[in-house]
Amino acid sequence: MDDRIKELIAIGASVAGHCQPCLTFHIEQSKRLGVDDKDIVEAVNVGKMVQKGAMAAMNTFTKNLLEGMDGLPETQPKEESPSKKVEVYDPAMCCSSGVCGPKVDSALVEFASLLKAVASRGIVVERWNLSQQPQAFVQNLRVKQHLQELGNQSLPFIYIDGELKWTGRYPSAKELFSALELNGETSFDQTLHAQDGSKPVVVLGNFKDTPGDGPCCSGGGCCS
Repeated sequence: MDDRIKELIAIGASVAGHCQPCLTFHIEQSKRLGVDDKDIVEAVNVGKMVQKGAMAAMNTFTKNLLEGMDGLPETQPKEESPSKKVEVYDPAMCCSSGVCGPKVDSALVEFASLLKAVASRGIVVERWNLSQQPQAFVQNLRVKQHLQELGNQSLPFIYIDGELKWTGRYPSAKELFSALELNGETSFDQTLHAQDGSKPVVVLGNFKDTPGDGPCCSGGGCCS
């Protein structure tokens, strides 16, 4: 078994094992060894299938195990659906808040508030800025491919559960709530409090060794 095959196996194992640093490392090693991008994507997909199969088997095993226990209520709580995810890949800018440049960008201000409102409803939100976290655009093969096909001028890229939904613009509250299946939501609460009273979290990119180039934030996180 040569090193190329070993790295492809490691990629699949990293996905199945939920190890993000491992996956990043083995993809870099594979590319260094000249492994084709299509083979890397296939290895990732195999890992996902293994992960899905293992989870299905565990769910069945857990259900059978619990059903055999005494004293359990007849009606078991329904399993919660996995949280939906929003990923935003912004064009190069000082920061994503819309208030740190020479004038306020109302569209960015509204979108930043909208993301906090979405996060307060349990949606996972991640956001990356091309000028401050360029490595995020390179390491994500899906984003890299879309950049090659559509160009930087088509940013922002906004993904819902891994699917590219919008390019070149930010969606309205109605569009985003509809895509996230937040039924009945036509506006968002400016107070932005989660139901449990905690502060909603929008994860901003923080890749190591990629300091910000913007004149305002310079990677310091002043606008997060």
